[in-house]
This record gives sequence, structure tokens and C-alpha cells, in this order.
Amino acid sequence: MTNLIEFLQAEHVKLLQNYADLQKRYDVLAAATENNGATIANTSKLSFVQKLVAKITEIYDKDLYSSIRHKFPSYSDITIHCDGHQFRGHRLVIAARTDYWEDLSGIDRIEFEDIAYNIGSAVLKWMYTDHIDDLLGNRYLMQIFTVAVKCELLLLGRIDYDNCLLLYEFASKNDLMQLKDNCEKMIKSKWNQFSTDDFMQMSASLLYNLIESCSEHVLLSIIRLKRIDILLLFFLDHFQELSKLCNEEINNTFPLELALESNQVEIATSLVNHHADVNVIDSNGRTLLMRMLMKNKVSALEFLTQNGANFDYKVGITGENLLHIAASAKCSSDLIDWLSSNVDHLNINDVDHNLKTPFMRAVELENMKMIELFLQKTTVDVNKMDRKGCSPIASALFEVRNMALAELIVKAGADLNIVYEGVFMIHHAIYTSNLDAVQFLCRHKVDVNRRTAEGILPLQVAIDSENVNMDLIRILIRSGANISLKISNCYETLLHHIIDKENGGEILKICIENGNCDEDIFAIVDGNGQTPLAKAILTSKFRSAEHLIKAGANINEKDPEGVPLLMQVINNKLDNAAVFLLDHVEFSLLKTVRRLCTFTEKSEKYVNASLLWEALQQGSFEIAKALIENGCDLSGWSYNESRKCRQTLLHKAIGLELRDVAIFLIHAGCDIDALEERQISEEQSSKDTPLLACIRSGLDDVALCLIERGAKLDKQVIMLLLSSYYKGRSAIHLAVYKQNMTILNELLSNCNSGLLLDTDFHDNTPLDVAIETRNYLAAETLIKKAPNLITQVDKNGEMLLHKTVRAVDLEWVLFLISTNFDVNTCTQNDLCVTALHLCAQYGNEIIMRNLILAGADVNAVTAEGLTPLHVAAYNNHERLCMILLENGAQPNIPDAFGNTSLHKAVSGGSVASVNVLISDSRINLRAVNKKQQNALFFTTGDLSRTNSLDILQMFLNADPQFPLDAKDVDGFTVFLLSYLKGNENMCHALLRCGVCLGVVSHTGISVFKHVTPTKQLLFSLLDKLEREPYWADGHSCSECEMKFSLTMRKHHCRHCGRLVCARCSEQEMPIFKYGIEKPARIWYVILVFLPISILLTAVSIAVYIYFFTSCSLIDFYSKPFDSQKAHDLSMKEDSHNDDRLRLMSRFLTQAELQEVFKLPEYVPRSLDLTPKERKFLNKASKVQCSKSDQKLTEDYLNFIDTAKFIH
Repeated sequence: MTNLIEFLQAEHVKLLQNYADLQKRYDVLAAATENNGATIANTSKLSFVQKLVAKITEIYDKDLYSSIRHKFPSYSDITIHCDGHQFRGHRLVIAARTDYWEDLSGIDRIEFEDIAYNIGSAVLKWMYTDHIDDLLGNRYLMQIFTVAVKCELLLLGRIDYDNCLLLYEFASKNDLMQLKDNCEKMIKSKWNQFSTDDFMQMSASLLYNLIESCSEHVLLSIIRLKRIDILLLFFLDHFQELSKLCNEEINNTFPLELALESNQVEIATSLVNHHADVNVIDSNGRTLLMRMLMKNKVSALEFLTQNGANFDYKVGITGENLLHIAASAKCSSDLIDWLSSNVDHLNINDVDHNLKTPFMRAVELENMKMIELFLQKTTVDVNKMDRKGCSPIASALFEVRNMALAELIVKAGADLNIVYEGVFMIHHAIYTSNLDAVQFLCRHKVDVNRRTAEGILPLQVAIDSENVNMDLIRILIRSGANISLKISNCYETLLHHIIDKENGGEILKICIENGNCDEDIFAIVDGNGQTPLAKAILTSKFRSAEHLIKAGANINEKDPEGVPLLMQVINNKLDNAAVFLLDHVEFSLLKTVRRLCTFTEKSEKYVNASLLWEALQQGSFEIAKALIENGCDLSGWSYNESRKCRQTLLHKAIGLELRDVAIFLIHAGCDIDALEERQISEEQSSKDTPLLACIRSGLDDVALCLIERGAKLDKQVIMLLLSSYYKGRSAIHLAVYKQNMTILNELLSNCNSGLLLDTDFHDNTPLDVAIETRNYLAAETLIKKAPNLITQVDKNGEMLLHKTVRAVDLEWVLFLISTNFDVNTCTQNDLCVTALHLCAQYGNEIIMRNLILAGADVNAVTAEGLTPLHVAAYNNHERLCMILLENGAQPNIPDAFGNTSLHKAVSGGSVASVNVLISDSRINLRAVNKKQQNALFFTTGDLSRTNSLDILQMFLNADPQFPLDAKDVDGFTVFLLSYLKGNENMCHALLRCGVCLGVVSHTGISVFKHVTPTKQLLFSLLDKLEREPYWADGHSCSECEMKFSLTMRKHHCRHCGRLVCARCSEQEMPIFKYGIEKPARIWYVILVFLPISILLTAVSIAVYIYFFTSCSLIDFYSKPFDSQKAHDLSMKEDSHNDDRLRLMSRFLTQAELQEVFKLPEYVPRSLDLTPKERKFLNKASKVQCSKSDQKLTEDYLNFIDTAKFIH
């Protein structure tokens, strides 16, 4: 009740303030309108508002009803018309009274429709004086009320989303029930679209009534609107039900929750004071504190805890507490801070129904913020297990597999030897082949020799798995796994167990390489009394036995009865095992070997080279020397194990990189040039010398020894493998490729310079290989040895400089220039180009400048007479053209066909290069080639829209008097060639420049006689002529080819400038677009062309009407074309023509006429024309001429295929 009394007091104070404000306003207006319209005599003492009101009243009295100016100044700026009467109004007053007309600045008059004069006068008086006469009669007031009702009806039609709230307030204040009800319906339909700001100015009682009528959940709507004054009214109306209403869950939302989410602390406090429960539980069993925590509302959490929210509550279904909820949520930094400050109020090790602690929940969800928060507390239990027996460290390693998280848990004191799923974690990691987990556990010193309840060791698990992971075994051995431990329920060690496995050799190798194996391990016996080596040999596990021998196992060991291992093998008749033991006995009995060799020599038996190889492999060079002295074969040709390579002992030693063995064989006198035969595939093989094999393998000392002993240096790699990189390369090639300067210098000191010219199968010399591998030191060494290398040509006739320039290799170009190479040397082929020509083609500015600095001739010519400037201009290298011109290149040098660099630039469409050349003062724009064609002729074939026009503009800018009508040797002009090649843009541009349209070549070709599929381009040119073109000249008529004489005079068509005779130009008509109003002589085809232009215009208008008006396709084309009627109409005679009309078919065939009158721009359709329009077009198409005293009127419509227009 205290809050309610405070609210009422506040409302009372507001009402007093409003009353005082209204009283003040009333006093001002009452003073200003005193005497009801009487003029205030003394206005000097009035305030501004009083003066303003008095002036408006004065305007009403003196200006509104008068059409004659008084002595008072008139301020009227608008007229008001009502029932035949006119008032002089004022925009300012009307705009201040109403916004019905919105902007009055563009209105000069206002009409009061359907309002009587007396009613309009009363309305205007109210607008100006805010007064209605009390003496008005009832009928008069009833009429005014009728107008008011009309206003209400108008407002009813204007209700929308934007003004319904304003109209609702107005209707409520003025008791307009119909308007109020309609506004209320609109508000109810759009209720969810309104925002809080829309209701800020509405009074509390009015808004409360509106909410009750429009909203289903009143309390939630009040909270969303953030109006505490309405909330207090709600509390007054529902005082007995507040404990229920304030704790009711509506659409998964509590009123207090909504207030806290929107940060309305005052409303939330009021709700708590009116029975809202801060520990209310939702349908899922969660408290409001948990819900706010899930939504990261820290301010709400602080409010709830300050108002007595319970920290220790647990969800009944799941057993979760507040920390469980936090561990499952994405927490903000502010929420973490709040939890950190309140975590002491909570049981950090409390468990849910699955025995999971909040820390374990955070680990499962990888909630790092909460994990860090928990680990800051020393009381957190990091080893507690859930109902499934999973601890936090096990969850991190095996479920989420987050090693960084596991690292944090270990630092907090997690036990790594804890049981997971019935075994220790190290065992489980190996069972699941979780390499990351094994590495993690071993890195943290887990006991890798710990046995399970069944006595199984971790290494035993790794060895017995189906897919043995060698990396796992390697990690375990390095971490201290002991292979000497005995397996439970068995009488053998892990080492014996490993030997029994199929891949035991590989496992044993890893164990020996990564473990500390001493001799005691190899002496341990199993239940059968066998050592690991004995077991390996007796079970034919020779690979394992070999590893054991290398690790230090005694090959001469004896069993407990004193029987040596060899005797055991012999007793068991194990032939392969005996051979293995004999092969691994040390070869050091020199005297015995010499005696055996003597015995072999006496019995004339051949000493096998394999004995020599065994001695060499053992490093017993004295024994090997003895074998050689007694006739052992030094070559020892043999096949390898795959039977794909036949090689000597020297090749074998080089392949195995046995340097001492190889040098021994070389000094012993073996064949140092023998070719190894290697079969790569059925179709691919290779042959290699020892020297080449040494260079490729990097055995420098062996290679130097071979060179000293006189190995042949001209031998090349012989490979039938076409894609091989080494194919056909000599020792020098390989030394350069391998960048082995030691070997290269030794080779160059022992060879003649002719070897440096040898090429491989790619036609590359050693110097080419040096350039390819960018080996500058080798290249310099080779050039010093043979300076003529840089002048050698390849199969294309190019030298090194040409190839490097073509490859745009700046470094090698500079290198070759530094060797004083003649940069003006031409290629030895049909082109005869210099390096500068190639640079101009491939476009490198820096290379060109360096070539010029080295003395390159900028005016050098090729076999076709091309200079570098020709090439650069044609390829549109603008910067290169500028460099050449700056360094003295002559722009007017002609090639073999007389074309200058400007010709080449234009022919290539090189706009930028043309601009550079024209800008040079030495250029001759009018230079012609052997066909008498200037450079502009080459634009005719460029059909791109911009290039040819840009070049034409450049020519005219540089030379406004450029001869555009110049002819070549065949009589063609630039315009005529452009027309023949279909360059429409160029034709239009040239015509705008005033060229001759009717020009005729020496063979009689013109734009009018050239045969084309359609005449569309010609008609387009004629149609777009803007001025009378230049007249053509010649000796005969360009149409009928009659020679001109004294009796046959020359005439010109004033429309197109064509040279014709009198017979072909007997028609006359005015040409208005040229400004020729008097009839002028024209060519008769022009009379056909003009009707077609009219026809195209008609079609364009029809298409425009179709697409931009409401007429439909059916209406537009519904009327069929009456071809017979059109034909009859065309045969009518024109009464004012005396001469007979003649068709243009005099010189054109029927097919040509049909081609002329086709309209390819538009889809053929029937033209929906009236008879009057047809008659007009028919007259426009008629052609007059005279012929042998006969009169006839004909029309081109006879030759139109009307069937094509009907569809």
C-alpha cells in the first residue's frame, strides 16, 4: 500500500502542474480575445501572444470578407470558396489550425464542398477566433454538427497503422465511440507490431483500458511497454490475485523474468514487492536464477540474489545445480566474474543423477571458461568418476580428445593411472589406437609397464593388435617399456613373444633402435631354454635374428648342455639356418683364404666374384687383394635380386655408396667404362657408366679417381626412357646440372673444348644446362674454356642471347652482355632477327634498355625489312616504342612491302602505339606502301567498336587535312574498303568527316553495286547522312556505266553524291534534312529508300504502342493484311502526273528487290494500318519517270511477298 500511496501522490502533483499550465494559457488567450472580436485599441502593453491573437482576430474582421483593400494592410495569400462565396484566407492561420491540406505552399485556393455558406462562415470564424457564437440557432448548430459527423466519417476512412493510436486518444477524449471502436480494432490487429515508444505519451488509464481490450496477457504487455504507472493500476484491479498472476508462466516466460531481461529494475522490484517469487520454478524444474544464468543476464542474477534467491536448489529431474547449468552454458566474461565471486556459496563437487560434477560437465562440453574457473578452486575434485566410471581426464583424452584441456587437468593433479572402462588409461589408449592419448600419457610419465588385472602389459597389447601401429610401439619403447618382462601365464618374455609375430623383425628393429638393449637381455631363456637368437634362427625368423646379431647377440652362443648354435642347427637339419649362420661369421681368415685360392688354382677351378664382393663388404681388402691376385674376376657381372639390372662390382659399389670399395676396384684395374644395363620396364631401359653414376650420386672422391684413371669423358647417358631428364647427357652436362664445381673443373682440365659443344637429346649444350639451372659460375667457367660457346646456334638458328631474350630472362641477358657478345648478331634462319627484334616482340623494357646501352642497332632490319619499331608497334608495346624513338629509331623506314611502323601499329589495332608514333614529330602520316595505301587503310578490317574510331580521331587531330578520300592502286578508298569488310562504325565515322559515299574503284566496285546478303548497311548509311556528301568523280555513269561525252553529261545525286547520268537521275524532289527545299536531282533508288524509312518508322511506332500502352498482342495484330486490296490500291493513277512511272526494277532483278524490301530488324508481322494510311504510304512510294509516250503508275508493293507479313 505504501507504493500505491506514493504513486497517487505523484499523480496528484502532475495534475496540479497541468492545471497551473492550463490556467496560464487560458489567461493569455482570454486576455487576447477579450470582447470577442472587438478591436483592441491599445496594443502597446500586450504580450507577443496577445498581439498575435489580436492580429489574427483583426485579420478576420477586416480582411476575410472583403475583396476591396482597406486602410489596413492585407495579408491574404489564399482564397477559400464555399457555396459560391469567396473568402480571403491566410496560409499561416490554416496551417496552424489543421494539417488536412498538408503543404499549402503550392495551393492558391481551397474548396469547401457540400458545405453551406453559413456553416463555412462559422467554421472560419472558429479557425480564426476559436469562438462559436452562442446565439446561433439550433438548426445552425445542427448543420455544424452534421459537418462534424462528416469529419468523423472521414477520419474513419483514414485509420491506418501510423495514426490509429493518435485517433484512439482523440476519440476517447471526445467520446467518438464509432471512431474509438474502429481504432481499437486496428490496434488489436497490429498489437504485436507496436513498440514501446508508440505508447510513451498515452495516459495511464487510457493505455490500461487499451491493453485489457487488446492483449491476452495483460501483465506481460504492461512490462513490455515499460509503464510502471500502468502496473500499479493493474495491482489495484487484481489485488487479491497477485500471488498467482505474478508467478504465472506464460509462453515459457515469467513476469519477473521479462522485467529482468529488459533491465527494468523498478518494475522488477515492484513485482517482488507484490508477491512475485524469486525462487519460482518453471515447467522444466529450473529456477529463475538458473534461467537468467542460461541467458547470461548478470544484472538479473545480482537482483535475484539480493532479493533472496536460493543458490542450493537442484533440478528434480536431472539433479543439476546452478554450477551444472553454468558448465553447460556459453558464459560471458561478466557472468564468469559473477560466478567467481559467488562460487563459494555453491557445492563445487556436487553431482547430478549421473554422478557428474559441474567440472566433469564442463570438460565434456569443452567449456574452457568454466574449466578455468573450477581449476582456480583448490577444492575441485578432478579425479571423481561418474556413474559410467569416467573421470575428467579420461573424458578429455578419449571422449573430446582435447589434449590442451587434458594438460590443464593434469596440472590440477589428475591421476593418470586411473581405471577407465575396466582397464588403465594407457591400455585403453592402445586398444583404441589413440596415438595422441598415448603420447600424452607417456609424456607425463605414466607407468608403461603396469599390468592389468589379467596381467597384460601395454606393450603386449600393442604387439597383439590386428593392425600393429609401429608408432605406438616406438613411443612405448622410448618411454621405458621393458621387453625383458615375462608375460603372465607364460614362460617367455616380450622379446620372445615379438619374435613369434609375422612382423616381428620390424617390431624388433624398433625396439633395438629406441631402447636400451644390453647383452643380458639376449641371454634370457624362455620355458624351452632358448635365447631370443636361438628361437629366431630355429624358427627361421632370419630378419629378427639379423637384428639381434647387430644389437650384440652372440652368434656362437651355446645351450645349457654346451652345444653351439651352429651344431643345434645342423642337428635339426635346418639348411637355411646353417647358411645364415655361416654368412654372418666374420670374414678374417687371411691365411685360410690364400690356401684355398692356391688349391683352386691347382685344380683350375674359377674363383667366383661373389667371394670378392663378400670380402669387400666386410672391409677385408687384404683378402680381396689375395683373391684378385689369384685370378678372381674384377668385373663380376651379375643381376640384382629383381633380375632387372645387370652390373659390375664397381657399379654395385657405387650404387650402395661404398666409396672405399669403389676406389679399391678402380685401383685394382677394373673396367672403369663398363655400361650398366638397367631394365626399367618392358619398353624403358638405361645404360650408365661408373663416372656418370658417381656424378649423379654425389660421390666426388670416386669420380675424381675415375677421371685420374682415364675414364672416357664423352660417354653419355643412354636411356630409352623418352621422358628422362638425364637422357643423352655427358659427364660435363651432369656436373653442371648438379652444380658440382669440383668435378666440373677436373673434367674441363682433362677434356678438349670440342666436348663442350656436345648436345644432349634435348639439343642442349652444357652451357644451355648452366643457363637452365641458373648456374652462373659454371657458365663463366665453360665460356673461359671455350669462348665460342656463346656463338653456337641451335636447330632453330638461334644463339644463347636470342633464346634468353625470348625467355625474358634479364639476369642471363646481362650475363651474356657482360661477355662482350655482339648484340647485333642475327639469327641464322630465314627471319634474320636480332635480339632487339625479339625484345620488341616479347616486351621487356629493362632488357631493351640494356641491349641499346650495349650497342644494339635500333634501326636494324630483318629479312622482311622490319625494324624493332615495326615489331613493337604491331604488338602494342607503348613503352618500347617510346624507348626506341628516344634512342634514334626512324619511324618512317619501310619494310619489304613499303609499310612503315605506323602501318604496322594500325594493322595490329595498337591504339597506344599509334598515339606514340603520331606524337613523334618525324612521323609521316601520309606515307604510303607499295599499294599506295596510307596507314589508315589498315583500320578497315578492325571491326571492334573503339580501335578503328580512336585511330581515325588521332589521325584527324594530328592532321585535320588528312586525305581521307585517297585511293590505292586499285582505286579503293578507306571508306569503300570499310564498307566491303562490314566495318559499319568506321563507315559512319568517315561519312561524318565528309568522305565521298559514291566512290567507285577501278574495277567498278562501289557501295551500291557490291553484292551483300542484305542492304541493311547501305540503307543505314543513307538514312544517317547528316549533310550532302562529297560528289564522286569519274568518266562513266556509276549505275549504267555509260561513258560521258558532249551529249552525255555528268550529274550527281544530291542525296548520296553518286556520279550518274541524266537518265539515271531524272527524278527530282526536295531534301529537307540537307536544307534543300527546292526539288533536286536524285538517283531513282533514293525514292525507294525513303518509303522504306517511313515504313520502318511506322513499325517502330507500332512496337512502341504495343509495349508501352495497354493494347494487347491480339488486338494489335488481329486485323489481317489484305494483299489484294494493297495491290489494287497501288495500281491507282495519280492525276497530276503526266509522265509514265517506272520501277527501279529497270536495273535490279526481282530477287534483288525482294531482298531490298526485307526488314530483318523486325519480326515480320501484319501491319494494322487503315486504308487512309495505306494510301499515304502508297503515294510516298511511287516513282515517276517517262518512257515512250505511255503513262503507267506502279508501286514496289508488287514485289513484296505479302504472305510474310500476314503471320
